[in-house]
Amino acid sequence: MFLEAIIFQFIFKYPFIDWHAYFGVFVFNTLPLTLFALLLLFINDISKSKSVALGISILLFLLFVTPISKNIITNPLFRFLSGYNGAYSDFIGYGAYVMPFIYRLIFGFALVGLVCALYGLIKTKAKRSRLIIATVSCVCIGIVSGYSFIDGYISKDKDADILKRVAYEKHYRAYQNLPQPTIKKINTKIDLFPEDQAYQIKGTYWLVNQHEHPIDSVLISVPEDFEIQALLFSYKNDTITLDKAISEISLKQALQAQDSAKLTFHLAYKWKAVNGHNPFNAIVKDGSFMRISRYYPQFGYDASQEVLNETIRKQHALGKATAMKPFDAVKTRIDDFISLDMQISTGKNQIAVGTGEFKSHWQDANRNYYKYQAVAIPFRFAVSSAAYEVKKIQHKDVSIEVLYHPSHKNNVDHLIENTKLSLDYCTKYFGPYPFSSIQFAEVSSFTQGFAGTAYPGVIFMTEHMTFHANLAGNHNQDVINELAGHEVAHFWWGTNQIDPDYREGYALLTESLAMYTEMMVYKKMYGKEKMLERLAIHKQIYDAKKGFSEDLSLLKATKDNAFIPYSKGAIVFVELSELLGEERLNLALKTFLEQYAYPNAKPTSTNLLKEILKVSDVGLNKRIKAMFE
Repeated sequence: MFLEAIIFQFIFKYPFIDWHAYFGVFVFNTLPLTLFALLLLFINDISKSKSVALGISILLFLLFVTPISKNIITNPLFRFLSGYNGAYSDFIGYGAYVMPFIYRLIFGFALVGLVCALYGLIKTKAKRSRLIIATVSCVCIGIVSGYSFIDGYISKDKDADILKRVAYEKHYRAYQNLPQPTIKKINTKIDLFPEDQAYQIKGTYWLVNQHEHPIDSVLISVPEDFEIQALLFSYKNDTITLDKAISEISLKQALQAQDSAKLTFHLAYKWKAVNGHNPFNAIVKDGSFMRISRYYPQFGYDASQEVLNETIRKQHALGKATAMKPFDAVKTRIDDFISLDMQISTGKNQIAVGTGEFKSHWQDANRNYYKYQAVAIPFRFAVSSAAYEVKKIQHKDVSIEVLYHPSHKNNVDHLIENTKLSLDYCTKYFGPYPFSSIQFAEVSSFTQGFAGTAYPGVIFMTEHMTFHANLAGNHNQDVINELAGHEVAHFWWGTNQIDPDYREGYALLTESLAMYTEMMVYKKMYGKEKMLERLAIHKQIYDAKKGFSEDLSLLKATKDNAFIPYSKGAIVFVELSELLGEERLNLALKTFLEQYAYPNAKPTSTNLLKEILKVSDVGLNKRIKAMFE
């Protein structure tokens, strides 16, 4: 099998042999199969009936090897015949999962050996001393390896999780309609410890009551898998110490309109391989990425904690689940943009990347420190850390910096050229780029859920989609161009200049507009014919999936049906560019951005449609509305 894989590598012109990866294939596949084979041989040896042996073998296969085992065997220690379904990364190989897997495998061999030894003790009287030694040895090895694997394991109970969600909704849903303080300024220090798969967050929020009515009760929550080192809510002369993941505070003095308060916090996080890792919170030995704003303290009711299953909701008398705000609902004006002052520290051999403008770097006590700042951005920020190689160039008044794995340099120049083209297109038609620099940071494949994601001043990209892509092997698809064009476009559409009101249609104003920009940049690089070939792929995606969706309106587009804002969005806006002309459509988009960029009111999908209709001929209005509706 190894030889076949190596031959395939050379056929596809990839001569680099990663023996670490092949070692994982041996550990994660060959050794469990060997253990299972030994178990089957033992069963066939002791069984007097081949049919019975076959039946028992099939039963063991179903119990220990197939996905059914997760539902039957709740303790992962006894699923020692299962393979590895996780990621592989050039940054860290299989990461922290190799040793726990080996511990569990040793436990499996010890357990099978124990069964064989006990059977021998029962069936024979000869050489009992050897069998006793074997039995004791298997017990000792099993205990040590089993403990090494299970250390730190946290049991997961689906029923308990449902009851917890039910209790949360019943106790706190009242806060959905109660005013809560708005976070306006964050000063934070993030200390990363990649070697330990851990990090700590220290920070201070400056809060403002932006509502007309006073606030007399506050709901604060932090993730349950974080350890609270300190959590203090301060208002006037009163400071309240909190120590629970969810805290409900009744204020002695109500927080009046435009009054301020402060929240100080210190949180710690660490994960162990036996529990798996969160792909958006992947603090790993090298190539870390954390969508870290998700794990900062939050105010108010969190509708994402609700149970969505209608049967369960009826059983617990929960009523209707929270529905997304309709696209044409009345607007409410709350300025929830923040200023961010972020300091990140990491190991001496790594570079940390934050959100916003890079300000400074220094070293202290064998650690690297980085300072990032941003003014007027949505509450959305992330960090990464790795032993990066760096390439930096100046394009006009923007510094472009690419941070990547040392062996992934093949596509770096192409990424930079695409970034130049994307920046030039967007600044020409939509307005100036809001920062003095743009950073691209590669993260390991232990981060999953996106190919690229844009934050103010920085774009994070996973290794397997961009930096490790073989462009020469696919002449019809330039994934670098697609991702660079799309993610750079988010600096205008949805990352910091506008932040659409979270309601039906929000994805039209972010993903659909980014898709349009991506298509136009693709056209600039490869010509209209090649762009239309790319668009044809999105038409295929849309045609394949539209029969499974009840509502295909772009005006109501969310990421729940991602093919609508992405594929249909690309189709509609390219058609609009043909119908109105690219220049006229871009003028409408620029006007829309100028009217709804921060600090103006948050836009909705209908606001965009109105701007497009303003530049179109009256005779086309009906057709354009139909395209969106």
